[in-house]
Amino acid sequence: MARSTAPASEEQVRQLMEAVGVGKMLAQMNSQAVTNLQQSMPCVQADFWQNYMDANQTQLFIGRLVPVYQRHFTADEMEGLLKFYRSPLGQKVITEMPNTMAEANQAGQQWSHERSDQMISELKQMGTLDGSGRCPAKVATTPVAGAAALTAAAGHEEADGEEGDAPAKAAAKAPAKSKAHTTTKKAPAKSTAKKPATASKTPAKSDAKPAPAKTTTQASPQAGQ
Repeated sequence: MARSTAPASEEQVRQLMEAVGVGKMLAQMNSQAVTNLQQSMPCVQADFWQNYMDANQTQLFIGRLVPVYQRHFTADEMEGLLKFYRSPLGQKVITEMPNTMAEANQAGQQWSHERSDQMISELKQMGTLDGSGRCPAKVATTPVAGAAALTAAAGHEEADGEEGDAPAKAAAKAPAKSKAHTTTKKAPAKSTAKKPATASKTPAKSDAKPAPAKTTTQASPQAGQ
């Protein structure tokens, strides 16, 4: 007999929700939610929460689950689920599953902590982590060591032949130490540089002026002849 691929009907889904006890689970969730809300909003009257999740709201919620189950289960598969959950074993699964999942969650958390402690212990023995379970301090000082290496390399290049850079760097560093010394050193430098420039320009002008005088003396003999 060929298996049907038709989706589960709405009636099948609702029967499964009843067999699984969705209504009871919603009632428990509602009770816990109401307790939390009452503690956070004490100004609300107690009778307001009595119909917070009544039977009508439960059916409306199940109505939203119908298309979800229809997308994932066929009519034949839904019949198999109904047969299982209506059996004694299915009913035991429904009853014991909440406690089973809670204990499984607790076991998972315990295993996670034990596994983490084991890994940290192994990393300490390897020397990757220090006694407190953290990365050693030498890891944080690595950039400083790198900067020192760059400084040493720069000093080596200056010693190899860049002699002009050393006086320039010394002159650049000297003003940073004292502004007063910078002012006193720059004033003589300007006056000394201007005086030779003036002296060199004066002879140049005197050499240019006698030139017409020579041409005049040469023209006079020619006129007399």
